[in-house]
Formats: sequence, structure tokens, C-alpha cells
Amino acid sequence: MRRDEDPVAYLERAGQAMVNYQSLIGRQWEYGKFDCFTLIRDWFELQGIQLPDFDRPEDLENCESIFLQQAVAIGFRAVQFSQRKPGDVLIMRLGTATPMHAAVLLPNEQILHQRQDSLSAVEPLRRYYVSSVAAVFRYAADRKVAW
Repeated sequence: MRRDEDPVAYLERAGQAMVNYQSLIGRQWEYGKFDCFTLIRDWFELQGIQLPDFDRPEDLENCESIFLQQAVAIGFRAVQFSQRKPGDVLIMRLGTATPMHAAVLLPNEQILHQRQDSLSAVEPLRRYYVSSVAAVFRYAADRKVAW
């Protein structure tokens, strides 16, 4: 994306639609209701794609990642970090033994995410987040309901 290019124009040129995600910003974290996986589901719902919900593990410190376990089954495919593009889902290890955090990559190396005990927000994809990325997934199914 060129510096002077509008993010919407960039995504349209890349064959992607830019969704208006403003309604997803500023939500107070509540596990199972407004958490990072809920944010991912809501992002895709804005695009007309319904992702299934999953029961959340009780102990986030000692469990497997829901997204890593289910991604392929619900229509995602893994891509290399170097091949990332806006709309991809970044799975990160932020203070847990396994990668339990998910964020949506936005234009200009920004991420939309919902961190524990904070408001959902857009932030730069800083070195801290880059070093925490365990996997990158892109929605690849040709269906609107991902189950």
C-alpha cells in the first residue's frame, strides 16, 4: 500500500472489501462475550461470514488454542507471516503457554484486537506483537457459513 493511498482503495485494488469495523472498537473485555475470538467472529460477520462459536477453556494458561485446533475445519488456511495481508488473522502467544490471542491484520500494519481486561482497539503491529505471532490464517472457504 502506498503511503498516500486510502486503505479502502488499497483493499478494493487488492480484491478485498473493507468492512466498517468501528462498532468493534471500545468494547470492554468479558471472557466468552467480548474476547479476542468474539472479535474475530464479529469481524467476519461484518463481511457476511458466520464463524461458529466455541466453548472457552476455563484455564487459559494451560490449554490448547481454539483457533489453532479449528481453523482449517472452519475454512481458514495457514499462510506465512511474510505473506500476510489485511484481513488475515494473527494468532499470538501473549503471556500464555500456547498461542491463545487472535487479532485481525488491518492496512498499514495495524491490528484490531481485544486484549484481556482492556478495551478492543486498533494498534500498530509493534515488535512485541510480531515476536508473539505463532501462526497467520486467511479465510479461504467459498462459503458464507464456516461450519
